[in-house]
Amino acid sequence: EACRSLGTRRLVKAPQELTRMPPLGVDEPTGDSLKVFEWSEIKKHDKENDAWVVKDGEVFDVSKFLKEHPGGSTIVLPHLGTDITEVFSSDDVHVHSQAAHSMMQRYRIGILSGAKRKAAPAHQEMKALDFSKPIVMQIGYLGNNYNDFIHRPQVLDEPARFFESDFLEIFSRTPWYVVPLVWLPVITGMFLLSLKMGLTLVSAVLFFSGGLFAWTLIEYVLHRFLFHLDEWVQFNYWAITLHFLIHGVHHLLPMDPMRLVFPPVLTFILLIPFYSLFRVFLNAPEAVCFTAGGLLGYVGYDLTHYYLHHSGTPFLSHFSSMKTYHLAHHYKDPLLGYGITSKLWDYVFDTMLPADDKPKQKSN
Repeated sequence: EACRSLGTRRLVKAPQELTRMPPLGVDEPTGDSLKVFEWSEIKKHDKENDAWVVKDGEVFDVSKFLKEHPGGSTIVLPHLGTDITEVFSSDDVHVHSQAAHSMMQRYRIGILSGAKRKAAPAHQEMKALDFSKPIVMQIGYLGNNYNDFIHRPQVLDEPARFFESDFLEIFSRTPWYVVPLVWLPVITGMFLLSLKMGLTLVSAVLFFSGGLFAWTLIEYVLHRFLFHLDEWVQFNYWAITLHFLIHGVHHLLPMDPMRLVFPPVLTFILLIPFYSLFRVFLNAPEAVCFTAGGLLGYVGYDLTHYYLHHSGTPFLSHFSSMKTYHLAHHYKDPLLGYGITSKLWDYVFDTMLPADDKPKQKSN
């Protein structure tokens, strides 16, 4: 199909399987197909690596979800092997988003013997993805449903397939350890290069530290104004696809370990304009050293980001606080709480997520 004006036509025709599919998180097997459990069996599964709960007469195995619970796993642990219906529905204990209610269905394993199941809520039909096929070329067809779709998180048993091509698929997956493995030698080399170019050690340390601090603001600006263009890209198939590759995938699949840190190629592409910007204000030796400091800040950011998603209970109170804060950004309000390594710039620009679980008016 020929290209047309923005927002009205697409390059290719959407496949039929994307036009009418059930909404995300809706998977309602019949009562006959669900296994029936007695309380005596349910109460045995009360450990962090073997965690069952009961809600509305249904039994859920939430072992895989504990690490990404927005309030931290410690909130859930006392309730394992029990009925959480009242706790789950109480705003006084912990506010649960619509995403949380939707995601629970994925972990359902049966029903409680003798219990009456609560009627399934009515869901509006929407476009969805077929995760049994490569998803990147599907995502653009979501159109105006894109923003709503990616903010209903999914947890898959295996990393999602992005591309039909095995070659392209390799570059879409980045283990966390690739980040320090690639960039720490580069950072060291850039710092030493700045010394060779004439910077004194004291000056190099100062410019390096300045770049490290500058990263904290860059982190905030990128996250807020580039990564969260969600609603502004829905006009065009390719704009949606590009945004999905940059950040949308992380909100749709927040626990995918292969799509959490930035691929080195993408980092390099973003690095070029930043270095060019620094050169406007700094001479080459200072700009090289400043960029090296910013790169170290980026490495710390990406490793912290991975740790917040995949740690159980962080060993430092700062990381524990940031884990709760960042996961609330995913599951409660993606338009607030942009800080990953700290909340500094969220304080400055009034985009803090409320600490008391009460709704807060969003900043313009």
